[in-house]
Amino acid sequence: MLSLGGTQQRMPGIYITRGMTVSIPSFPIRFRPNGEVESDPITLHVHFDVCPAWFQIAKRHMESALIAQTKRQQVWAGADENAKALALEDEFEASMQAIMAAAIAWDAAYAVLREHVVIPDAMAEKWRKRRTARYTQVSETVRRAFIMKPEGTSALRANLKEIYRYRDLAVHPPGKIEKPMLHPELDLGMEWRFVYFRARNAELAVLAAAAMLWDLAHNGKPKDPKVTEYQKTLAVRLQEIFPNGAPVVPTTAVKE
Repeated sequence: MLSLGGTQQRMPGIYITRGMTVSIPSFPIRFRPNGEVESDPITLHVHFDVCPAWFQIAKRHMESALIAQTKRQQVWAGADENAKALALEDEFEASMQAIMAAAIAWDAAYAVLREHVVIPDAMAEKWRKRRTARYTQVSETVRRAFIMKPEGTSALRANLKEIYRYRDLAVHPPGKIEKPMLHPELDLGMEWRFVYFRARNAELAVLAAAAMLWDLAHNGKPKDPKVTEYQKTLAVRLQEIFPNGAPVVPTTAVKE
């Protein structure tokens, strides 16, 4: 039987690295009749924010997709059909992983913000029963965590909807045989995955996802002090991943 994960054992120390939050949970203090004070052992709680890690992964795969795109353009100028197929597959694989990682990065940010946002029980139950789309839950949580204008919320929701749509196509792909789609760069009909998961779309998805979170981290107005703390930490980590400043979303990318 396969068993993954760690075990709860006594440990000589705790490793703390950047991006980790450390806290001390509440613990009881008891006063004995003789005046002595006793308490339970203090245990540190730790949390590593994987949102920046997933953006690092997304950026790495996006760069690989762009390299694969260049190679694909070169190979498709020739007549080697096997090389064409391999180049197309390389671009597809890197692009799909880049888009998935960008969506997971937002899932990770959502998980942190959800801890500091009050979602009414009725709304949470409605989400559960109706299986509300992930992008709706994420955008609503962000709206409750930050002071946002209606147009900003609408833009966030629309962009996340598109990113999660591509994520869902990768994670839950249909198995049926469908008619081919036109690849706009090669002007040929192809299986839909080679059209959706290509370098231009990966670049658009990753940079759009990063740009939205960058804006929240640097310009957002949190409603809760805990969100402010997270915002500051996130801003520093994103600056490391994007040292040239806010990610710029390409305007020439084509979705389909």
